[in-house]
Amino acid sequence: MQSSVRIPRISVACSLPALRAQADRLAASLGLRLADDQTGTDLLLRLTERHLELLSPGNRELTGAVFVEFVVGKAGYRRRQGGREMLLRAVGCKAKQPRKVLDATGGLGRDAFILADHGCTVRVVERHPVIAALLADGLRRALGHPETGEAAARITLTLADSRHILADMARTGEQLDVVYLDPMFPPRSKSAKVKKDLRILQLLTGPEEDGGTLLAAALQTAAARVVVKRPKGAPALPGPAPSHSHAGATTRFDVYLRPAGGGRPAAGP
Repeated sequence: MQSSVRIPRISVACSLPALRAQADRLAASLGLRLADDQTGTDLLLRLTERHLELLSPGNRELTGAVFVEFVVGKAGYRRRQGGREMLLRAVGCKAKQPRKVLDATGGLGRDAFILADHGCTVRVVERHPVIAALLADGLRRALGHPETGEAAARITLTLADSRHILADMARTGEQLDVVYLDPMFPPRSKSAKVKKDLRILQLLTGPEEDGGTLLAAALQTAAARVVVKRPKGAPALPGPAPSHSHAGATTRFDVYLRPAGGGRPAAGP
């Protein structure tokens, strides 16, 4: 069946004339046009002196810009409070037992960075070139900061469809300890400020439609477990039932433990 999702018109711009040559190279690498104004553009990827950002010009519901920031703000707070993260418990991240993790739905990399900050080696796979460009910019800046450089160095970013990466790993027998999935599903409230980033990214990609397919592929690849991030009240992904879950106020992590020697997920903890 043909998809009804409209492909957005995306342009690249810069905030200063001195950045135009760099913005021109970015536009060429992404196959996008360099715009002198916002006419005829749904999404604008803008290079500023501070960071690369994505915004939806003229959209009154989506004011402000989306960018990747690991040093300050919400991500910085999460990093400093990371020991309390359900994510770490779900992944099984322990100080003396760092995990090798494949984040198969990279997005803006926030969860991947929490894992890396606690010693995990994380391979992030992102399929959309614009989102990958935002994440690469954030990682580059984090690498140059003394508080975040060590964690950023534990992250590698791959621009690819994770279904292909997982298929290649299954074919070659390559395994990582954990495969992490955070499928992008439609936000339940358009007015929720916390959902702004998700809503802008969905203008790029549309909602995730193959969560069950990703889960099946991940279960063939993870050596220890698959972890799926879900809204608290949402059903589990199609497929086998989770071994157990970690639930908070708004978010739930479904954990699928892999039994030794393969097979279906093991029963609860």
